[in-house]
Amino acid sequence: MQKLKFLALLKNLSRQEMDGFHRYLGQYHRREKIALRVFEYLIRFYPDFEQKEQLRLAYAYQKIFKTDFDKDKHAQKKMLNTASDLYKWLKHFLIVSKAQQNHQLQQTIWLSILQERGMKKEFSGKATAFYHQTRNAPFKTTADAFPNWMASYFHREHLSWDRPLIHAKIIQQCTETMTGCWEIIRLKMACEMSLVKRFANQALPRQLREPTDFQQVGLSILREVYESLWQLTDSGEEAHFVRLESLLKQYGEHIDPKELEGIIRYAYNFTADKSRHNQEAIHYERTHRLNKIGLAFGVFSQDGHMTSPAFGNMVTVACHAKDFEWASGFIRDYSHIILENKRQEAVLLAQAILAFETGKFQEVLHRLKAAKFEDQLDNLRSKSLLLRSYYELHADQDTILDICAYIENSLRRSSPKTEANKAMLAFILILKRLAVQKSSKKAIIDRIEKAPLLYCKNWLLEKTMRYKARYAARGRAAKRHTPATK
Repeated sequence: MQKLKFLALLKNLSRQEMDGFHRYLGQYHRREKIALRVFEYLIRFYPDFEQKEQLRLAYAYQKIFKTDFDKDKHAQKKMLNTASDLYKWLKHFLIVSKAQQNHQLQQTIWLSILQERGMKKEFSGKATAFYHQTRNAPFKTTADAFPNWMASYFHREHLSWDRPLIHAKIIQQCTETMTGCWEIIRLKMACEMSLVKRFANQALPRQLREPTDFQQVGLSILREVYESLWQLTDSGEEAHFVRLESLLKQYGEHIDPKELEGIIRYAYNFTADKSRHNQEAIHYERTHRLNKIGLAFGVFSQDGHMTSPAFGNMVTVACHAKDFEWASGFIRDYSHIILENKRQEAVLLAQAILAFETGKFQEVLHRLKAAKFEDQLDNLRSKSLLLRSYYELHADQDTILDICAYIENSLRRSSPKTEANKAMLAFILILKRLAVQKSSKKAIIDRIEKAPLLYCKNWLLEKTMRYKARYAARGRAAKRHTPATK
């Protein structure tokens, strides 16, 4: 038995740890009578376990079970399986004990759990607290690099969730701390290797050990992916997007789904921002291609389901990329991944989006005129589709203004004032100017360009370019017709 891993680990326990493990077994594994009997036999020989005869497998079995070892054909298997179970439980006990004694390790584990489960509010609060705790604690050994690195990592993660531009300097500080932690470890390793090489130059050992010919696949993949992503966001060149797309298609299954989701969202946000500021088709095409990759690896779904707004976004982007056939097939083939109680609304809205983008404005009115949506974003999107369809069909001014007034009153009464609400309100105010036809084209374009938040900006710009004011503003008309004085 002296060669068993369990006994080797048991020898390293302090008396306090041994007593704690004994209590742990009694509390969590009290029904495991065989394991308890084996353990209580073994602890008699603590702390040195030097009694070779008493620790022989056959001798121990006979003493514990009062049965001849040779007469029981399952005796050896029973003892070895029991030792394996005890080793597993001791390992768990030591891990839990270590976490209980080390506050920083507890924080790291807990933050990982919160992050995995998407509990953003709790994660953000704990990440901020952990970051400030580590920054205010003394940095005495290279071992302190790990909690400092993790605290900076988690703090950077939570800041990146919430308007990262505001927190750019703090995120940079986190990055510098992480770099500094790694630099300390790297320099220590460099010192060690320098001494090893110096020693090796003086007297080479007879047999130098060669490193295993092994390439850590995940490390090289992530490095290449992030390098391509950085080059894309830095230059915006198509070659870097193609490279990133190729890597994700080829190696996406080897990357953790959460990590892959982050990578795709970085690229997605970059291309989406480009499409907002530059209406070139290539940006919509890139976003659509990223959507297809994300869909293939399930990164846009939560617990196997996709939200209704995400479903609508996929259809909208596909339509902007002029891939109407794919959009139609997506609605047909993927509606099952929406939660059942949201499915009907999501499919209805997606079909309306496709109808609008293919110029079927009457169909949009037919589908949405009496529809109501529980999700706020879906509700706003449906209202914008209705209004734009009426405008495209040259509905009379009163109809458009009545609908605008109803939505505007609703938005002004709503609380809290979300960014989506503000963007929709700005859209309503500009659409009213287009409908009334009293403002100049330049005045409307200025409002569109200066609006910090605005729904359907590209559509409004397109309509304004074709817009002609029907009624001159009273002030300008009076100025033009003022008679010259003598």
